[in-house]
Amino acid sequence: MAQPSILITGGTGFAGSHLVELLAGQGNARPDIHVTQYPGSTDSGVVSQLLPTANIHAVDLIDRSAVNQLINDLKPAQVYHLAALSRVGDSFDQADRVIIDNTQLQLNLLDAVRDHANQARLLVVGSAQEYDVQAGSRDGLTETDLLGPANPYGVSKVAQDLLSLSYHYAYQLRVVRVRPFNHIGERQASGFVVTDFSQQIVERERRASSGGQPEPIRVGNLAAVRDFTDVKDVVKAYRLVMERGHPGQVYNVGSGRGRSIQQLLDTMISLANADIAIVKDQAKFRPLDVAAIIADNSKVRSLGWQPAIPLEQTLVRVLDYWRSK
Repeated sequence: MAQPSILITGGTGFAGSHLVELLAGQGNARPDIHVTQYPGSTDSGVVSQLLPTANIHAVDLIDRSAVNQLINDLKPAQVYHLAALSRVGDSFDQADRVIIDNTQLQLNLLDAVRDHANQARLLVVGSAQEYDVQAGSRDGLTETDLLGPANPYGVSKVAQDLLSLSYHYAYQLRVVRVRPFNHIGERQASGFVVTDFSQQIVERERRASSGGQPEPIRVGNLAAVRDFTDVKDVVKAYRLVMERGHPGQVYNVGSGRGRSIQQLLDTMISLANADIAIVKDQAKFRPLDVAAIIADNSKVRSLGWQPAIPLEQTLVRVLDYWRSK
């Protein structure tokens, strides 16, 4: 008997590729996994080694007819919706594109699932950036705390989050939602703090090993406190929420522990194979930055999840990944 199909939008991206690895490693019960990739993108990376070429679909999720066709063809039993424009800092420079595109692709997917796969379970990935955290509290944010995003990306994720909830209410779609906090690991794009630090550190390691004089690495706001979780733990939470989460509910996904960017950088410098100096770069500061964002993860823990990978282990892995490039 054929395994039911699973669709992962954005499945060749950072978290998506780790989710594919997780689901594809389920042994004899391995599902029929399909992913979307933006048309024209040729780098499907590790996903191309795990899935048949026919299961990697070049689909622009802004194209309503293409999304309808994909869902109608696959009739997926589960849909993990990870695709989005996701760089917080860039969202100030591209606010119109981030808000319009993230909202439109969410609507297209919801309508297609409603019309062609209305028994599917749909996991929608929101963000911790949805919360009103301007008070800078270091207490863990719960799922019932007020929403009040401080950047256009957060606004777009609120729209995605609440649109999916409204479709659950109106059409009884089996929607579950997650609000992940900062997740880190190999294959994350430039523009995210751990990747940016790693790339700069590795570049300076290479310069030092060849006898050159490394320049200081350039940093932004080091006082901000964030909740960092290994992406491999995060996608395990996604799978668990997909399987056990209650339709209509939302679940924070984070470690429950806050660390400053300074602490993160200090750990990475201690792992470097060269002396590293730093210099503040005003270009790396955001127009508005939140003091602290930390998860209360008790709700997702009640489903049986907990983070397992120590931060330093993740950072070692990320540095080694960039050293291999």
